[in-house]
Amino acid sequence: MQLTELLFQRVKDLGAQGQLALRPGYVAVVSKAASVRNAVVAALFPGPDDLRRLVDGEGPTRIGIGLLSGDGTPYRLLRELGGARQLQRFDAAEKKFSTLSQDNLEIESFLRVECGLPPGDHYSGFFVMESNELPSMRSRAAAGPDVFVDGAKVQALKQELEQTKRYEGIQDRLFKVQQRLLELTELGDRFRSAQDELNEIQAQLARSPWTAEQMKDLAARAARAKEDLKRRDDALSEIAHKRQRAIQTTPPPADPLLGDPWFLCGMLAGIAIDGLAAYLRAPTIAFAALVPFLVALIASLRFIQADEADKAAGAYMKELKDREQAVKRAYDEEQQPLKNAMRAAHVDSGSDLLQVFSEREKVLRGLDDARSQLDEARKQPDLPRIPIETPLLEEEKRKLEAEVAAQGFARPLGEIELDLKHALGLGDLRKGGLLVPEPDVPRHLVDKAAELLNLHADEVWEEVAPRLSAYLVALTDKRIASGKPDEKGHWVLSSADGRTGPYHGLPAPLKDLAYAALRLSLIERVAAYKRLPVMVDDPFSAFDPAKRALVAKMLKGIAAQTQIIHRTAEAPPQGIADLVVAA
Repeated sequence: MQLTELLFQRVKDLGAQGQLALRPGYVAVVSKAASVRNAVVAALFPGPDDLRRLVDGEGPTRIGIGLLSGDGTPYRLLRELGGARQLQRFDAAEKKFSTLSQDNLEIESFLRVECGLPPGDHYSGFFVMESNELPSMRSRAAAGPDVFVDGAKVQALKQELEQTKRYEGIQDRLFKVQQRLLELTELGDRFRSAQDELNEIQAQLARSPWTAEQMKDLAARAARAKEDLKRRDDALSEIAHKRQRAIQTTPPPADPLLGDPWFLCGMLAGIAIDGLAAYLRAPTIAFAALVPFLVALIASLRFIQADEADKAAGAYMKELKDREQAVKRAYDEEQQPLKNAMRAAHVDSGSDLLQVFSEREKVLRGLDDARSQLDEARKQPDLPRIPIETPLLEEEKRKLEAEVAAQGFARPLGEIELDLKHALGLGDLRKGGLLVPEPDVPRHLVDKAAELLNLHADEVWEEVAPRLSAYLVALTDKRIASGKPDEKGHWVLSSADGRTGPYHGLPAPLKDLAYAALRLSLIERVAAYKRLPVMVDDPFSAFDPAKRALVAKMLKGIAAQTQIIHRTAEAPPQGIADLVVAA
């Protein structure tokens, strides 16, 4: 949490109205008015003494603070003394603050849950350094014996205090239950979303008519479709060229042998000569028939040659036709799966089919992503607890909401405790309604730090020991080197030469320095854990200028952990504070 501004109107010692811009780090507010501290605390934790401390009597007194919650969202908390508080949130779209709630319980819950603020007494008792906090300035007087104590009122206030603490405990538990339910619901929704996405992708892939191997083969076919078509066309063109050449070079078909005049004349002449030789009984004449028979034989041989050439040409043409059909058939067989896939995908070209396959590839990659998301969701250790824990949490939530509704309203704890303090007639509540004895002051401070850190007091002493020694050496000019608690819990200090002595036995100026060292070291340790704004209400005004400058440097170092708002009558040395404002 971080404070960003202080708004005031008609506040005692601060003027008619004004605004102090704050920032992270060490902020020095140069002012002699204690109302700065009172205004900040009164806006966060309303109390019955606010009217006496802040109202100037000239009109309605209004105070407000700007703050950043744990998630960095800007808010404003406005209050009119004597009236209700108002919580506003900055609307980035409209660039203005809009009212979020005017319900005091909701505001208290917001400050406690979203900003991490402890109860008012814890915050004021540790994160606020009062102007009279040093031992030399702190009042040790308690209420006198003549103070009247209303026993019935005290008892009623104690009962209200216990009931309110229980009510706030219920609210805190309700918030934790709601947060746990939200976490389990979001985890279940993520798991179901991942499962539904995986099922949807698997169903989409199941409707696909192709396997991954088929899509790979079809994609290859589609990619080389143009090359296959060109190869087919080239083969058909070559066959057509060869057919054309064969037609041009093949002689015309041979005439029928019986229609050849040389064959007929040769045969008839030979037969006639042989008949004449037989008729004349002159064999020698028959030799003359050999000539026409030779002519007929030559005609027969020419016919046979032409016929064989014609048959060879026919066989070659048939071979070309068969090759043409084989090329077409091979191309059709190669393209048939691609055509079937295009019909199934309702596309007209191979490029469109490749686009379909590309979408399928994206789906496959989405399948891997969905499986990884589902596996990641299954690894969550709280997943098996959802069906078991959710009904129990819902039942507990209903009971807690019923208890909160039955309570209805509760005052802030700080307001009840202040009323109890006044009812007891105590001027200063330190611990359990009683003033803390001076020897127990260091232990009391460490106990408060341990409570805020959820640690044991001994652990806190051990953790702050190095920084505490450094602060003691610096502030006391090496007169005190270190300190540690004894068996009774009292703070025992040691000098560089080994001498020891109790804290409460120190001279007043040295005791102030030792107290400041302890207080700053504890603030530094708790601020690193809680990171809440620390109000320093000029308790170091009695120190000499060198010590005040040294304290300012120490506050600057602590400001690296959290915001420090230091009201001081004089500005720190130049270059130390991150921001110096005047009020």
